[in-house]
This record gives sequence, C-alpha cells and structure tokens, in this order.
Amino acid sequence: MRLPTFVTLGLLITGLTACSQPPKSITPVYTVTEKAFGITIEAQGEIEAADAKKIIAPGRRPMMIAWLAPENTQVQAGDVIARFDAEQITRSKREEEFAMLKIQQDIIKSNAAQSQEKQDILSEQAFVAQEFAFVDKFAIDDLRLYSQLEIIDTLQNRDFLEAKDEFLDWKEDSVLEQHASEMSVLDIKKKGFAAKVKRYDAALSQLEVKASHSGLLVYVKDRRGEKPAVGNTVFPGSPIAQIPNLDNLQTKLYVQANDAIDLATGQNVDIVLDAFPERKFTGKLTKVAKFPRSIARGNPIKFYELNADIEQSDIRVLQPGRKVSAKIHVKSPTPSLVVPLQSVIYDQEDSFVWVEQNGEFVKTPVTTGRKNLYFIEVTAGLSNGDNIALSALNVTQGADS
Repeated sequence: MRLPTFVTLGLLITGLTACSQPPKSITPVYTVTEKAFGITIEAQGEIEAADAKKIIAPGRRPMMIAWLAPENTQVQAGDVIARFDAEQITRSKREEEFAMLKIQQDIIKSNAAQSQEKQDILSEQAFVAQEFAFVDKFAIDDLRLYSQLEIIDTLQNRDFLEAKDEFLDWKEDSVLEQHASEMSVLDIKKKGFAAKVKRYDAALSQLEVKASHSGLLVYVKDRRGEKPAVGNTVFPGSPIAQIPNLDNLQTKLYVQANDAIDLATGQNVDIVLDAFPERKFTGKLTKVAKFPRSIARGNPIKFYELNADIEQSDIRVLQPGRKVSAKIHVKSPTPSLVVPLQSVIYDQEDSFVWVEQNGEFVKTPVTTGRKNLYFIEVTAGLSNGDNIALSALNVTQGADS
C-alpha cells in the first residue's frame, strides 16, 4: 500500500523541479548566404521641359489672377494667357488721386494764408509810413516852442517807428521763407502721390499677360508645388507659365529623405508613365538637390528633388505635366554577403553582430559596406552559412536567461 504513495511523491517533486527551471529563450536567427545585392530607389515625379520660354508676371506690385487660359493648349505668340483683377489697383489709384486733390487744396489754402499775411504786413507798413510822415512834419526840436520832455517824447516815437518798420521787414521775409518751406513739403508729397498714380496706370496697362512664343502652354508650380489659379496672388517677376521645347524633355523626381541612399548624377533611371504603364523609358540622373525640402503645404515630410533626362523621344505620350514613377539604380546587383539592417549593432565607430556558436551567441565585430532599405553588405567578419541573431534585444534576454 506504500508504493503508490512513493510514486505520487516522486512525480510531484519532478513536477516542482521542472516548474522551477526558467523557460528557454528562443532568438530568431538569420543564415548568412551570398546573394545578389543591389540598391534601387523608387521615386515619383512628372515630366517637364529641360528648355522652356518662361512667361513672367509683369508690374511692380502683387496682383490677383482673374482669368487663365486652359493649360496644355496650343497658343500663338501674342495670345492672352492671363488677366489680372483691376479692382484693387483701381481702388488704390483713386485713393492716391484723392490724396493729390487734398494736397492741392492744402496748396491753395497755404497760398491764401500767405496772401493774407502779406496784405496785413503791407497795411502795417503803410500805417508806419504815415506815422513817419506825421513825426517828420511835426517834430520840432526848438526849446522855445516845445518843452524838453515833449521833444524827447517825439524822438522816442520816431525810434519806435524805425524798430517797428525793421520788424515788419523781417516778418515779411519770414512769411516768404515759411511759405516756401511749406510749398516744398507739399510739392514733395504731391510728386510722391503722382508717382504712385503713374505706377498704378502702368499696372492697369499690364493687366493682360501675353505669350511671347507659339507652342504648348504649361503653367509653372511655385516653391510649394502649387500652380497658378484664379484668385491667387502673383508677385512681380515670378514665372506664371512656360512654353516648353517638346524636343528636350526631362523628368523631375522626388525621393523621400529617409530613402535617399548614395544618390549621384549619372545613375541609371527606369521611367514609367502612370497613364501608359506599358511604355517604359530610360535615362540618367542629371541633378541631385543638396538638401531635402517640403514640397507640399502642411506636409512635414521632406524630399530630395532630382532631374533625369529621357533617352527616348515620343511626343505622342511624353507631355509636360504627366506623372511618372521611376526606379533609380544606385548599385547594380552583385553577389555579396548581406545581413538584415536590424541585425547590426553599432558602438561608436565599430559594428557588431551576434553569431551563434555551439548554442550560444557571441558578439563578433564585422566590417560593413553599402546598404539598401533592407540589407547591408558585410565585407569582413562573417562567412557563408553563419547564423546570426536578428535582434540585439532578444540576444541579451537569452544570455541573461
């Protein structure tokens, strides 16, 4: 009767011992093999003319577009392609003309005030002249006729009249000088308003933009990637449209900054028209922007802008503005030892991977080469057939276990 009891106790102890052992950590591994490794970057963009005659917004002030000719239509030299709104310019011109009228009224008022002041001075000068005549006529310095005090009083009156006459001369000169200064200021203001009116007249005469050459009309995007539209404000000197040379087309491509790897001019590009996916074209990168930038308002994602020529020519399908998809061949596929990007650990300037040896993972230094979006070359430190850990975090957990 004791045998079952011992068996049950042994099984219980065995179970408790098994439960006390930590579970074995399983780390995903990758087997290093030699495979074709290349770098290809996808890009999106559109066709544009490498050579085009630009049509520039005229004038010297921003203007709002009131009408635009349809894009991608054939135009002749001299055809109107855009008209600007004249309401704001006309209103501004009337305001300046009204200001000129007010200045003219100020000039008339100033002339009238000067004439009145001059008339007052002339009246006082005439009165002083009469007083002089009276004093000279009746001023007698004979003590037998007048007392000494009366003679002194008469002489003082004459001195006062002389001082007053000098003051009136000074006042007349002062009035003339003050009036001349006021007229100079008013004249400067009047000339300023007249110059503005002249500029508005010039702007009104440039409300129509005409094509300088015959050809296909294509509107130009601004730095935010937006084309001109009715109601938009256009600044003077900025390009509105262009007449492209259809015999010399290129592609303008955009690559996300995070995907741009080793881009350089001269790299081969495969181009596919979105509207004609069966048509494929080839070319080479001719320009790579030095810095990425945002290409859409409100979109924080930055892109590198590229240009690639088109080696084939077919004006039936290659039209400016048509969207394209492209593949940029940065590196042609060649046999190489490659590992996933996430398997490489970086410590300052050194690179490591975790290599499986006898059931354990050993931190092994490696020398890396070029990389694409998923893999990186290993030029030294690994051999064909080695097993490496895919994640450094999992390896650490396995070692601790």
